[in-house]
Amino acid sequence: MEKPVSVAHNRLRVAALVDLPRSAQSGGHVKCWERLALAASQSTLPLDLTVYFSGPRGEEIINERARMRQLPPVFSTAKLRFLPYTPDFTDLAPYHAPLARELKDYDLIHSTDGFFAYAQTADRVSRKYGIPLTTSFHTDTPAYTRIFTKQAISKIFANWPWLKKKLIVDWDFPEHQGRQMEKKLREHLEDCSYALVTRQEDFAFAESVLDARHVKHLRLGVDKKMFGPHRRDREGIERDYKIPPGRTILLFVGRVDVGKNIHTLAEAMENLIKEGRNLHLLVAGVGPAEHDVIRHLGSHVSMPGFVKPDELARLYASVDALALCSEVEIRSMAGVEAMASSCPVLVSEKSGVAQLFNNTPAMKVVPSGIPSWEKAIREFILDGVIKQNIMRHAAVAYSSDHLASWEQVLAEDLFAVWQKAAAIPRDEAA
Repeated sequence: MEKPVSVAHNRLRVAALVDLPRSAQSGGHVKCWERLALAASQSTLPLDLTVYFSGPRGEEIINERARMRQLPPVFSTAKLRFLPYTPDFTDLAPYHAPLARELKDYDLIHSTDGFFAYAQTADRVSRKYGIPLTTSFHTDTPAYTRIFTKQAISKIFANWPWLKKKLIVDWDFPEHQGRQMEKKLREHLEDCSYALVTRQEDFAFAESVLDARHVKHLRLGVDKKMFGPHRRDREGIERDYKIPPGRTILLFVGRVDVGKNIHTLAEAMENLIKEGRNLHLLVAGVGPAEHDVIRHLGSHVSMPGFVKPDELARLYASVDALALCSEVEIRSMAGVEAMASSCPVLVSEKSGVAQLFNNTPAMKVVPSGIPSWEKAIREFILDGVIKQNIMRHAAVAYSSDHLASWEQVLAEDLFAVWQKAAAIPRDEAA
């Protein structure tokens, strides 16, 4: 017997779990689900969506079809004050009882990670009540674990270099921690009926646990009314951000930290400025590396901090290129928004983001390392306006032909999978 949609509203009641705090400064993972909740509120799909975030207890009811709830974490990483830096706070508890009490009333549970309190709670609720569980990949947590474990060891044991070397080189502790996260993700996938992924490597990982027919593609959406070439205002951003006319302006969007590889970009640009290149970096984001970036670039950087989406749209359409220097990305909201804005993109080869966009000529792929970024930026400048405009036209064409709206992502990628998962008989889903 198939499990029906919720009888009370004739809608499929879905709980989506995002074990991160929600704020104006949140990254792409949180913003993705905020936009999907808004899309659900405007949709005619037979869907009732609740997105759970971590934070002070509260609820934002968009309408009768969609809402966003916050539940206080049981044991937040914010309590681990001995750590030098964590990119965002999550809940390390193995079980979240208040969440469990709410989840048992849904028709389907959707996790957006496989590691922390919300996901582990979803596993137990799904098994206990036979509620179908699906998941989607948003952040390369094992890779970030390796990066920030190494950084934490380096800072905590800075005065004990022999111990630092033992932990990082001899015992390879960062790699061990990364493998542990991969193990947790594999165990979570075993409880899921479907997984939605973006990268090919994630498809292969999920397929090693689930049947290939139960691994589906997930796109990132974009609001083309907000993000587009119509938002171009070059004179305005030069005036507002005090950028001298004539400079080649690169835009960085995201957390200003080692995980996003900002040091490589800043040092490459510093070297190019020293050789006489008229460059300027505009940084839309906050993080612990802000002072390092200023130290490298001085008057050749503008750091407004957090930038609201509407203003970010103006920046994408007005700068010369977006620098996606992070080497650890599953998806890239900045890349999607830049493409929709006709903004050329310089992108890390190691991240694999270019492959997600079918290696469009709107993107210039950059190998790892400071010399490679120096070379790529220098070539971009020397290519001149004609070749840069070719990249802009390619971005517009790609946006028109391939980039989906959030409404399409919700209906065609997520809801289509949720319907299939909810229709699986309980004894098969459990």
